[in-house]
Amino acid sequence: SARSDLQPESRGQLERDGVIVEKWIWTSEPGSRVPSVLYRPAEISDPIPAIVITCGHGESKSQWTLTYIGQVYAKLGVACLVLDPIGEEERHSERGLGTRAHDPEPVHLRADGAGRLIMGKLVFDTIRGIDFLETRNDIDRSRIGVAGNSLGGAKATWMLALDTRLKLGLVCGWGYSDHLTIHGKFCTRIPNLRLREICDWTDVLKLASPDCALLILNGDTDPIIDDDESGRVWKETRQNVDRIANHFADGKIAYWFESGGGHRPYHGYKVALEWIHRHLGTPLASLEEIQALPTVNTGEWCDRNGIALEKLY
Repeated sequence: SARSDLQPESRGQLERDGVIVEKWIWTSEPGSRVPSVLYRPAEISDPIPAIVITCGHGESKSQWTLTYIGQVYAKLGVACLVLDPIGEEERHSERGLGTRAHDPEPVHLRADGAGRLIMGKLVFDTIRGIDFLETRNDIDRSRIGVAGNSLGGAKATWMLALDTRLKLGLVCGWGYSDHLTIHGKFCTRIPNLRLREICDWTDVLKLASPDCALLILNGDTDPIIDDDESGRVWKETRQNVDRIANHFADGKIAYWFESGGGHRPYHGYKVALEWIHRHLGTPLASLEEIQALPTVNTGEWCDRNGIALEKLY
């Protein structure tokens, strides 16, 4: 069926250190308005690439790692759109942050009874985010990507399978293993179970081929996804990627594991920025400039600035 008019409304913007932060609200479907922020460089001449962030559990447009990543992308010359998922922040009845209101079983059952799983709503809203980007003259429609961690990595996977407009994917805190059909929240586990009734993980990954550039980034001691500490998820992820690599253009699918790394937002790491440079382009930064960027230990930074890190992240 035809998609509803986005009816985008600006809620103003601010500038910080060469980055413009635009505040928007638009319609995903009748009765469903989506607050979002768009980060972009203050000075651009030609249309630039863009990446949509798929939020993880408890994340929304004001989650601190995503405000950081949005600014980093913009400083490279890449626009970044972050939207509130259903049940979080301005789409929560009490405007709560980190609520995970889409997780409980009663929510899953109501959504399933209405004919669409929570994952379906999360993914559809993100697809509409790409529609919003395509309304803008400053965005290059041929260079749009998606990036997400944890539940965001799961959402990014569905996006890559369903939206042929995507040319790049950064999937973090997620894997491709049947362990994930018995593990996790209702909003991820149930879609995985039903998906596996009709196809396997290699079929899903192949849907992003041949021209989308997919990088899967994880920590090899992630206790959230590899919760039994067996390493099975990572082993099967590597095997499944290797099986279908020939379906992608040369060098356009890869995995990267940080030794000793946990459940981290790897879509903000330099290895991810280098992938963006190679496969979408970074108009304001060369590969050498990206590789020379300093790194910050966020745990130490948060300690210095009195910010409490959420345990799961």
